[in-house]
Amino acid sequence: MRRMVYISVCLALCLLATGCTRTRITSFHVDAAEAPEVEGVRGYLEPHSSTFRFSGSYLFSPKETMVVSGSYSNYSADSLMQPTREFTAKGIYELGGSDLNASFEWFQKTSFFIWGLGVGYDDGIYHHLKLGFNTRFFEAGIFMGTFHQYTTITVDGEECDVYPCSDSDDWKSIGGTDTDFYASLFMGLYATIMIEDFFLSYSLSSYSPAVEAGDEGLATPSIDTHYIMAGYRFNTHWEVSGGVAMTLVNPDYRHYAAKFGVGYVFK
Repeated sequence: MRRMVYISVCLALCLLATGCTRTRITSFHVDAAEAPEVEGVRGYLEPHSSTFRFSGSYLFSPKETMVVSGSYSNYSADSLMQPTREFTAKGIYELGGSDLNASFEWFQKTSFFIWGLGVGYDDGIYHHLKLGFNTRFFEAGIFMGTFHQYTTITVDGEECDVYPCSDSDDWKSIGGTDTDFYASLFMGLYATIMIEDFFLSYSLSSYSPAVEAGDEGLATPSIDTHYIMAGYRFNTHWEVSGGVAMTLVNPDYRHYAAKFGVGYVFK
């Protein structure tokens, strides 16, 4: 019922106005990046205490081109019998290269549970909130945040500003290339095994690049990055780590990278 009301309102507005602009995306090209890595304390934190950590890392991977597709539905004013139209846009993700990353995180622990805030730079600025638990030998949690990625996106599409858009001549080509910060929601989970001063951590982080043209936003394939890192804490402050990052875009594409980092814990 709500959908029918919405379609009726759109149809009425189009008929009353001099024109009704419709946009559809046909192709896109994104200089993408791995999803940001988010970890826990990677060590035992005493109950009812807090800590800060500053981390820096270097990630390297070969350049790779991935052919993907994005889809979205758009309301049609041409016919109430067919209220939606499904469009599929051909796309390309460019992934890989060398990146220097940095992050600053704060953790607060109750008797068992832990929560934290973080901000960092990884091909763009990201910030997040995390919730989990922390014991002497194991920790795990979930996180959610926003990834403001500084990247280049090229979009091609068509736009129609007459009603009805029934002829191919009614559609005009639009598009262009823009380099800017694009905000995307990212989320994931983490887990760490700690044995004395050694730790083995796993993190899964996922986001979908923001692609828009005119009044349309595209549902792009998610970029899911798995991080497996091993590390050693020299003392109560300094730690080093190294491992691999595997990024999945769909079952057809797997992208691998090496990552090395150093961290300093404030207590």
